[in-house]
Formats: sequence, C-alpha cells, structure tokens
Amino acid sequence: MAILPLWNALGEDYSKKGYLTFNAKPLGSEERPLILRTYCPEPKLDRNHVLGNHSRGTKVARYSARSGKESDKAISPINGIPAAIAVNLGKKLSYVWDTTECRLLYAWTDGFLDMKNYWGNQAGGRRKGFGYVPELYGFLFYKAQGKHPIHINGKSIAELGALKYLGYEIDESKQPVFSYLAGKHSLEFTPRSGPGKQTLKLTVSTGGKEMITFNSPKTQVKEMSSEPGKLVVVVRPNAGDRYSSDRKVVAIKEASLAKGEELYNSMGCVACHTTDGGLNHGPTFKGLAGSHREFISAKAQKADDAYLIESIQNPSAKTVKGYLLGMMPPYQLQPLEYESLVLFIKTCK
Repeated sequence: MAILPLWNALGEDYSKKGYLTFNAKPLGSEERPLILRTYCPEPKLDRNHVLGNHSRGTKVARYSARSGKESDKAISPINGIPAAIAVNLGKKLSYVWDTTECRLLYAWTDGFLDMKNYWGNQAGGRRKGFGYVPELYGFLFYKAQGKHPIHINGKSIAELGALKYLGYEIDESKQPVFSYLAGKHSLEFTPRSGPGKQTLKLTVSTGGKEMITFNSPKTQVKEMSSEPGKLVVVVRPNAGDRYSSDRKVVAIKEASLAKGEELYNSMGCVACHTTDGGLNHGPTFKGLAGSHREFISAKAQKADDAYLIESIQNPSAKTVKGYLLGMMPPYQLQPLEYESLVLFIKTCK
C-alpha cells in the first residue's frame, strides 16, 4: 500500500500535528485538497461492470510467521480497492478515482476516510493487523453504475482498447486532473464540485476532435457544454448511503421540523427537489403534501404521510408523470427521520 504523504499533498508537514499517526480523520479544502493513494473502501459496487478489471482474491489458509505453519482456518481477502486515489476538498466533497478502471467510482460529503485502521490508534500504537482498509465516513451520494460512462464517437472507451492510467497533475486551481489512455485516445478527466449541493461537475477532454458523451444508467446527467474534444456535464445524486467510521448512528428521540430541514439539506433532497415550486429533476416540495398525484404505472392517490414515506424508502414504487423512472435512490433512515422529513415537506406550501 502506498500513501501519498500529507506534506506533499498540502504543502506542509502535517505529521508534526499528529495527523499521520493516531486516530486520524484528516480533511483538506478546495484550496488545498488532500490526496491519498491507498486501499479504499468498496461501498457495494458492481463487481461485474464497475470493477470488471479487478481480480477477486480467494480464501487462503491462515499462516503463522512464528511457527512457519498454515492453520486449517481459511481467511477471506481484504475487502478494499487497491491503487485507488482518494481526494478530499473539505466537507463539501470527497471522491475516489480508480487507476485500474480509469473512472470515478464514488463521491460523498461531510467526511473523508478514517485512517485509524492503517495508521494505528493512540492506545495501541499499531495499525489493525488484518482488514486495515480505511473506513469511509460521511454521506455517499454518487456511485458508478454500469460500464464505463465515457463514450468517444458513440463507443464506450472500454471497447476502444486497454485502459492505461498515466497519472495526475495539479492544475491552476490546485485540483487534480487525471490522465489515461483508451486505445489510441488520450483523455483527461477533471472532477469538481457541482453548482448545487451534492452534485458533480465533470470535464472530459481529449485535445482532439472526437465527440464525447457521458452515459450512466440510473443517473441524472446534464450536459453543460459539448464541443469536439471536450465535454462538461453535471451529475446529480444516484445514491443515498450514510457511513460512520465509529459504526454508530446517533438515534434521534423525536421527530422535528428542524431535523427534517437538516435532512433535506444534508441527504441530497435539495439537489433535485425545490421548495418554491421551481422545476428540477424531481417534483417540487411546494404543495406536495395532500396533493393529488398521478403516476406513470400506478393508480393515482393522495400524497398522504404514508405515500411521502414510501417515496423516500422506495422511490421506484411510484414515479410521478413527467419525470424519469428510477432516478431517485432509496434512503435508509431511522423511522423518526422519515417523520421529520414529512414534517418539513408539509411546511412547503
């Protein structure tokens, strides 16, 4: 495992502040991004398509260096993505770029990677002996879906030849730009924070005259600009998973409007649902509660509490006419959190 030293990424020696040793949850910023090349967590990605070029280890017998013998007990491989690059721009955005698949794997907000498993903790002074992949913490709002999303002249780059990662450079805005080859085509990929909360602005360029498109299933992609050799798109949330490195999610004791508004802003609702009647990728919350709803392939009904909660838990069950199928990810929340969101939606009149 290779980890890019923090003083290289940030321009100063953060090890003097203890960030490289114990209980570390480091954060960068948009002006000074934190970049780590390391094993990264795998948040249930599609192994057949998204990670199609990654081999999968098999169980092996446990070996004792002390005795020089293998035991009868088999152990499974570490569940992590090797040779990935994790980037943090503060609480606004973190993402993982994969140097094997040459694509963006996932993105999240509110946290980064808890490095305690690898760097060790203060009490023991040693890293975790097995399974030392860092822990993801924060709210994951985007996950790669299906085959490689970038197409050149109508063909997925996965069909144009072997993918070869070349490296990354820091541009004038101090953000990484990833370079790789797809057959004879040379590409540069630049991820950035998008114009709205929990959105991504992605720029793909070849320096040539190729026509570039970005196609990803179950993902809302808006083309911002397109010209020969360059494409800029904005990607909206297609996932809704919370991760805590402490493996604890604090339970709330009662539903409240304040909690509902907090969830609206932190869980990605704000990226697709307006509160003032404005058009967006999802229905507006204004006037939603109690309204008559008509669906693409389900019987019309009133937007009561049960419907609102179902729409958060299982949004694919009923899709409002005029909107795309399967574009909202399911959100697994505490019961009182669903109730809090319903309270907030009811205030949007």
